[in-house]
Amino acid sequence: MGILVKKVLSLGVAALVGLLAVIGLAPAAQAYPEVIIDLTAQPTVLYGGQTFTATATANVSCDWTLEWNGDSRDKNASQKFVTVYTAPDVTKITKIPLHGTCVYELPDGATPVTSKVSTKAAAGPLTTWKRTIMITVLPRGSAVTPPGDDLPNTGGPDLWILLAGLGLVGLGTAVTLRSRRKVQTA
Repeated sequence: MGILVKKVLSLGVAALVGLLAVIGLAPAAQAYPEVIIDLTAQPTVLYGGQTFTATATANVSCDWTLEWNGDSRDKNASQKFVTVYTAPDVTKITKIPLHGTCVYELPDGATPVTSKVSTKAAAGPLTTWKRTIMITVLPRGSAVTPPGDDLPNTGGPDLWILLAGLGLVGLGTAVTLRSRRKVQTA
């Protein structure tokens, strides 16, 4: 019995050591939330002269810079920045990048930026986040005006062509039936 007790005791000690190792290696709960920063534009396709809204959001305080078509706008120490840009008149389809930059201080122990597309570079205690969205500007002349009360006649050819076609189908049917009757009687 001494050997059996020693084996059970050593197995219990091994299980206890294994359990303590697993508990000790488990990651600690994150004390700080992730930093979430995003930039959106609505709409991203528009005609010259129309406006679009650029919205920058974060769950930290950012020094924002939004730049589009040479027009740079800033807002300091804010979690949300909303601005409106007007598209220039263009003669061909033009893609103009909207650049968004957030400079923020990463809180101690926080996880850096999470977003769809981001780049980050440490600059001392400050971190910089950047994102670019392409805005497509269409020429005004390419706009199609919606139809009014008079819709164009796109349903088919004139009535006389339709009636002539139906007459030819009827004539072909009559000739086919007559020739089959002659073959059956012969």
